[in-house]
Amino acid sequence: MGASANLIVYLRKFLIVNIFTAGLVFSLSGCGLYKNLQETIDILTEGSGEEEINHVEIVNDDLNVPTALPEVIIEPEVSEEIITIDEESDNKEDNDERDTEQVMDTLSDISLEETLKAERYYAYHCLGDEEKKLYKLIYTSLMNFEEKTPMGTTDMEMIDNVFACVLADNPELFYVRGYNLIRFERGGVIEKLSLTGLFTMTKTDAIAHKERADAYVDRCLAGAPSGTDDYEKIKYLYEYIILNTEYDLKAENGQNFLSVFENGRSVCQGYATAMQYMMHKMGLFCTVVRGVTNNNENHAWNLVKSDGDYYFVDVTWGDITYNLSADEGVPENVDLPKVSYEYLCVTTEDIRATHRIDNYFDVPECVSRKDYYYVREGNYFESVSDQQLREVFDKAYAEGRNNVFIKCANKEIYDQMMNYLTVDGKIFNYLQGNINANYITLDNLNEMIFYL
Repeated sequence: MGASANLIVYLRKFLIVNIFTAGLVFSLSGCGLYKNLQETIDILTEGSGEEEINHVEIVNDDLNVPTALPEVIIEPEVSEEIITIDEESDNKEDNDERDTEQVMDTLSDISLEETLKAERYYAYHCLGDEEKKLYKLIYTSLMNFEEKTPMGTTDMEMIDNVFACVLADNPELFYVRGYNLIRFERGGVIEKLSLTGLFTMTKTDAIAHKERADAYVDRCLAGAPSGTDDYEKIKYLYEYIILNTEYDLKAENGQNFLSVFENGRSVCQGYATAMQYMMHKMGLFCTVVRGVTNNNENHAWNLVKSDGDYYFVDVTWGDITYNLSADEGVPENVDLPKVSYEYLCVTTEDIRATHRIDNYFDVPECVSRKDYYYVREGNYFESVSDQQLREVFDKAYAEGRNNVFIKCANKEIYDQMMNYLTVDGKIFNYLQGNINANYITLDNLNEMIFYL
């Protein structure tokens, strides 16, 4: 009986008598993977002592997990005040004339009109003509730190929606946390509205912060891949942010990219706006999408375009260990990957499994899998293929990587792959010189990770 056959017999016996469970749990929820995945560790050793398989099974049970993370606030702050027109010290006719002149100057700004034609202003292009006029007023007001900018409309709901669109298009407005709306009323009827941004810093401070942020971005982009392949650039930024940022609910400026660029600590909104800003710097399309997770927690992620097709990217959920620490029960011999690629360039169907889009503007249906990470890297299996497996492992060794991700198209293929590699012991056909086979399984994602 060969080594593989001996392995089969011993593994089966061992599974019956020697399985133990550790209490560590994770789950896809909130702004990322966090506690409540049951982790079962089976240490399986071949009888001769020459080969060993260490297995960590991660079983996602997010639908049954109570909310554990504090709510992340990603909506703009809004305050209001009312001024009765009869009590104004200025003459009403003079005020109206000045208001009209200010509105018309903004709407006739040719340079602004040209700027907003760019694809990066995605939310702007989703608006109707009247909303676009309002967008220009709000955009100009916030960029210039203006006060009491007349809105030219009394539709407060439209103002709220358009304000959110302005923030969605412009991560550079990191110093804006919301707005104050002044209602000018006569006899209880609103006659006009003016808006003042709620700024978190002065214009001088904002300029200084942006210079520091741009210096960070320049360092990052210095190592970015050249060429015309959008996917490689998106992947580079995805990995760079994850590897240089820690998830922290108490992060300063967590709702904007300063938390990533200046402090390396952020929450979902910070991750998403950092990705958006750097994508824009590389000349790539990217916007922020807002919604909730399956646990009804606020969340933000990105819509990108790669080589002509739209995809969703969730940088926050790319860090599968963002809130774990050594004292929470991770076994010393389990080296969890720092980056998960499960949410790099995914379809609408994929994202809806764990996210619910609740946006101020429509987003396109993402249907292409051409630049889905596992497809691009050749790690997406629609059958158990010896040739494909050999190519995947050989490529990982050639690139000096320490792990291999295997993504199966469905549960049936996943079960077949598990049997082939572990029960039948075929994993040792692809490991170069290893007598140990260490791997993690994520059953609900039809995914496994083997360590080299």
